[in-house]
Parts: sequence; structure tokens; C-alpha cells
Amino acid sequence: MNYKRQEIIETYNEVGIVWKVTDSKNVEESHLKKRQRRKELSEDWTLDNYNDKIINIINGLNNDVHVYYSNNFSQDYFCFNDEKWIVIIGKYNVMEIALIGNPQNYFTNNEGYTYLGKVKDVFE
Repeated sequence: MNYKRQEIIETYNEVGIVWKVTDSKNVEESHLKKRQRRKELSEDWTLDNYNDKIINIINGLNNDVHVYYSNNFSQDYFCFNDEKWIVIIGKYNVMEIALIGNPQNYFTNNEGYTYLGKVKDVFE
């Protein structure tokens, strides 16, 4: 699993965020607009600003890393968080969600999350 986590970070650093693709909507724009409506991001933030925020979180050496899995999932998910934001990325490098939340509460109160460590320790 360590290889996949490292691959996610390297891919995002090299080519940027890989957002889900659907036929019905522009997923990355809808995520940005939702965060703006919730006042989690300023109205003047662009998609580039939002993507930079996500990349900074997954690269933050003191940020936490969890794996999220369930027998019902077709893949595992890797979760990165600082003290305010949670970023969830599928093991196939596709961005699922970035949101403001209480990471400690979120990961403790939802089943399937396993703490792996700090980014600096997991990827040394």
C-alpha cells in the first residue's frame, strides 16, 4: 500500500489534482462552488487556489494520513488532514473530496479509518 500512497503524492505534484469525471457535471467546479457557498473558501478563490490547497495538505509533513476501507468498496481511500481540512483520494489517484471538518472527530466516529501516521513518517 505504501507504493500507492507515494504514487498519489507524486502524481498530484507532477500533473495536479485528478478529479472524478462524470457525464452530468464539472465535478471540480461543483466542489469549489460548494465550499464557497458554505463559506469554507472565499468567493474569489479559483480552482487553481483550491487545487493548491489540496496539494499543500497532502504534502504537509506534519499532516496525518489514514487509510479508509470497507469490504463494500471497490478501492481503498487515502485520507490526508491538517488540523482543519480533510482530503480523501482513491487509490487509483482520483480525488474524491476535500472538506473542512474536525479530523479527530471525523475519523473516530466513522468506521473503516485506520491511522497510518504523519506524512513525514509514512513516506520516509
